[in-house]
Amino acid sequence: MKQWTWLALAGLLTTLSCGSEETVQPTPDYADAWVGEYEGTGDFALSNGISGEDRPVTISIVRVTPKQVTVSATLVYGEGRNDFFQEIDILQPDDPGQITLEVRYLNAKTVYAFTQEEETITGSIATSSLRLGGTWGQDQIMTGIEVVRQ
Repeated sequence: MKQWTWLALAGLLTTLSCGSEETVQPTPDYADAWVGEYEGTGDFALSNGISGEDRPVTISIVRVTPKQVTVSATLVYGEGRNDFFQEIDILQPDDPGQITLEVRYLNAKTVYAFTQEEETITGSIATSSLRLGGTWGQDQIMTGIEVVRQ
């Protein structure tokens, strides 16, 4: 029995000592290029058929780490207390001028498509839910977003 224990330990140590001699290059830090408070307008469409144009949009982007940001986007589409929708996610930008990322949860996904030129972000945010039968149904979408850093 002791012999098997020693063999297992030797195998484990051999396996742990194996590895690539090549170093992995770190990914660039693009979070700071996106940080800021933005205000502007955008269009929207909800799954219940309500849609509109040129509604107020605010986007707050806060640095979490040198590589990640928290994006909080809010679009107000009506005058009522609950006539808005908001998306909040942690994203890792892979470019200082463009974010195209899909964030998935258990049965939902959000797609961010932003471009940044100088102090202006343009793009869209679309959320979808997994429906019965395994198809994705669009819940809400913010398109035509154009916000300027404040």
